[in-house]
Amino acid sequence: MEHPTGAEVNRTVGGRIATMPAGLGTGTLSAMNELTAPSARFAPLPGLATAARDFVFLVLGLPLGIATFTVTVTGLSLAAGLAITLLGIPILLGTLLAARWLARLERRRARLVLEAPVADRERALEGGIWARTRALAGDRGAWRGVVWSLLLLPVGTAGFTVAVTLWSTALGFVTSPAWYWALPQDDDTIPLLDSTSLGYSVLRVLIGLALLPTTAVACRALAAGTGRFARAVLG
Repeated sequence: MEHPTGAEVNRTVGGRIATMPAGLGTGTLSAMNELTAPSARFAPLPGLATAARDFVFLVLGLPLGIATFTVTVTGLSLAAGLAITLLGIPILLGTLLAARWLARLERRRARLVLEAPVADRERALEGGIWARTRALAGDRGAWRGVVWSLLLLPVGTAGFTVAVTLWSTALGFVTSPAWYWALPQDDDTIPLLDSTSLGYSVLRVLIGLALLPTTAVACRALAAGTGRFARAVLG
């Protein structure tokens, strides 16, 4: 076995022992380790559990978006309309409390796809009624929750539409031989979609199999992007 000379040292680079000049700085060594280590950005295809989690996350965005948008817009509208009678103040405080609770729920939901906790910026409500009221009215976390409650409807609608469309198309093509026979025998307008012949049936299955990994990757990217967006607003 050859031993390194006085001007060379053994270093571990990317999990392997390599011989390099002794004067090489630690910054260069760290850069070489990053270059030779497996990149996390080029992860393999999402597993079944990850794909299912992404699908559930995206599908839940629509009903949660409708609920949060409805509660927030209704509360803010009532608070603004009744502000002159001072009844709007407790309604506004109640809306902010609801926004805080919805923000907590969304931070937990985002954690499912980010696999990391989202920072909680809520201000602690302590002291008497007046102190709690001032803290709640000036709580940035609560107002961030209001903003996200308004944004979640369009974001959730887009995620729901993409996830349901892609998965229903891919799974529909794959399972088409099991149910295509039950469709009405009308004139074939688009053979790929209407024909029940063996050739087109096999082609549909092959297209569906090709769409499965594409759908999983697309939903993984969309779910992760939505989670990062939620973290940017709520965190």
